[in-house]
Amino acid sequence: METNNDKMLKTFFAENKKEISDFGFSHRVMRKLPEQTDRSWIVWIFTSMGIVLTLLLGFQTGIISHIFRLLQIIPQIFILIGVLGFSIVAGIAVLFGQRKNFRIV
Repeated sequence: METNNDKMLKTFFAENKKEISDFGFSHRVMRKLPEQTDRSWIVWIFTSMGIVLTLLLGFQTGIISHIFRLLQIIPQIFILIGVLGFSIVAGIAVLFGQRKNFRIV
C-alpha cells in the first residue's frame, strides 16, 4: 500500500536522477576483485553429519522405535491432517517470504 507521499518521492527521485561518470573506474575495480569460491559443500557436509548423528543417537536411545510405535497408535487421519497443515503453512510462509515489501504490521 503506497501512500501519495511515497509516489511523489519515487517520481521526484526518478526525474532528478544524475549519473556520475567515473571513467570506467568501477568496471576496472570489479574486474580486479578475486573470484568468490563456492563453499556450499560445507553446508552439505555438516547437514549430513547432523543427520547421521541424530539417527545414531535416535536408534541407540530407542527414541526412533518409540516414535514408530506411537505412529501406529495414532489414527492415520490425524497424521494426514498434520502433514497437510504443515504443507499449507510452509507454502504460505514461502510465498510471503518472497515478497520484498511484505510487512506484518
